[in-house]
Amino acid sequence: MTDSSHLWTLEEISGQAYEVFLELAPDNLKAQDIEKFNQDREEHGFIEEDIADESWNTFVEFEIEPEDYAQVIVGLEYDSVGIENKDIIFAKILISRDKAASFCHIIWKD
Repeated sequence: MTDSSHLWTLEEISGQAYEVFLELAPDNLKAQDIEKFNQDREEHGFIEEDIADESWNTFVEFEIEPEDYAQVIVGLEYDSVGIENKDIIFAKILISRDKAASFCHIIWKD
């Protein structure tokens, strides 16, 4: 059993992942994607956090311990019928919840 006192909460790690996203997005997303995100994030933006699942094992070279990592997704979600836009995921982020061991891996939108 993992001692949770050395782990960031999902809410805390979500905020950290979002900061990393904002910092690295200009180098990893197309200019039109950044413009779209900035234009629509107030009304349609979302950050979804969850425990990391084993699907990350194909992207990193170690076994993911679900309680030690979080998956954070950053995107735009359009709920209204008739909106021309489809939901967009800009980044899927694997981030360590361990306060003493920082780690982050991002899969960016093509």
